[in-house]
Amino acid sequence: MSIVDGDVLSLVTEFDLTGAGVLQNRFTWKWQGGEHPEAGVVAALTSWAEDFFELAAEWCPADIDSFNVYVDQLEYDEETEKWVVSANVGATTGSVTFTGGSELLPLQCAPCLVGFTAKPKSRGRKFLPLWLEPAQIAGVFVEAAQDELADMLAEYLATHIVETGKSLAPGVVSDKWGVFLPFVSGLVKALVFTQRRRRRGVGA
Repeated sequence: MSIVDGDVLSLVTEFDLTGAGVLQNRFTWKWQGGEHPEAGVVAALTSWAEDFFELAAEWCPADIDSFNVYVDQLEYDEETEKWVVSANVGATTGSVTFTGGSELLPLQCAPCLVGFTAKPKSRGRKFLPLWLEPAQIAGVFVEAAQDELADMLAEYLATHIVETGKSLAPGVVSDKWGVFLPFVSGLVKALVFTQRRRRRGVGA
């Protein structure tokens, strides 16, 4: 099977760390260009995710247990007016090398990347998991961590070139509009944010 121009894909990254549990992020992409093998798309997204998270290597723990990647194809269901998984494209185990060794921030505390689309209130937010205490002071990320977050935001917003004439555009899917909305700009603040779903006893 192959991915073709206009296909919308979901990339789920999953970290497992003893004592912290499973922590996930989901990224949404639109394939642009010629037909490409599914395995090649999974490999491209895995490579992107590894490079993306390693931008913050010094601020995350070196002792993660595993890093997994899941890629699905999405389609808009006209009957339910929702985006749903239409096919499982592939899954694999990635390799992310972190170098930090300090205490974790509380699981719900994280930096937050925001990607804006051309539609008001249609945006993507990524709460980055497993950041360590030294990355912040009194709820504000230190300057060096802010520099890394700026680099991560740039990667979050940028089109990923797979090869000549083939790329993955980042964005979000909208149930309201029934379309994929590419990112047009973004923001990352210096403040530590809170993701309630990562509180202990609530979920990952």
